[in-house]
Amino acid sequence: MRLPNPYALRREPTRESLVFAASQRPGNCTTQEDFFMNFNDECFVLADGVGTMPHGDVAARLACETAIWGYKHIRQHRYYWLDKKLFMKRIFRSTNLSVWQKRREHGFEAGLETTLTVCMIGSKTYWLGYAGETCVWLQSSGSITKLTRDSDPFETEKRTTLGVMRLGLIPDYVTGPLSDDDVLLITSLGCGNYLTPSDIQSGMGLAGDSVEDATRAVESVLASAERNGSTENMTAVIIKRVATS
Repeated sequence: MRLPNPYALRREPTRESLVFAASQRPGNCTTQEDFFMNFNDECFVLADGVGTMPHGDVAARLACETAIWGYKHIRQHRYYWLDKKLFMKRIFRSTNLSVWQKRREHGFEAGLETTLTVCMIGSKTYWLGYAGETCVWLQSSGSITKLTRDSDPFETEKRTTLGVMRLGLIPDYVTGPLSDDDVLLITSLGCGNYLTPSDIQSGMGLAGDSVEDATRAVESVLASAERNGSTENMTAVIIKRVATS
């Protein structure tokens, strides 16, 4: 049997990987209108069905399934893969059209709406797109930054959700580096709106280098939101980049 050369092993660069966990709580709601999907640790999507409209659960599931389908198929076109902002807009355009067309089916004539958050992860970079109100934070080098915009009571233009209009949806877009030990926290509004800065810091601080650590971090975030008075649907997702030898 041929043994590996220990000196060669030392020269091998460290490999990077992601650990993530996601969890939900229904609050006092009878229907869970949040939906989450992940594809191959490359694309993470979270949708929050608008509770003031019927069929929020259907809208959220349809949005996530279509967004993941869009990611898997649109990326095959080099034109979009090389321009991530255009790629993100195409995912949202296809997903919005799918939700909007759902109202043409029997039983959905009253309409349906949902928010959508799409986070694509590269070797050193994240690309984030969102429509509607959502909450995403990045922890990097010990500091925490909120990547999504807070709602402004004086904003004249409503944040557009999916399913409202056939054409013209343009998602908010943020991109930046994602280095070793950086952590992303993605939550639905029913969770994020009830978190204090201390809750966010302590929750993200629990995200270690294993799935078990990420799961504990997610459950801590949800417990904090519930303790602070949330009775809504709650979803939280933790994503951390780790380096392994």
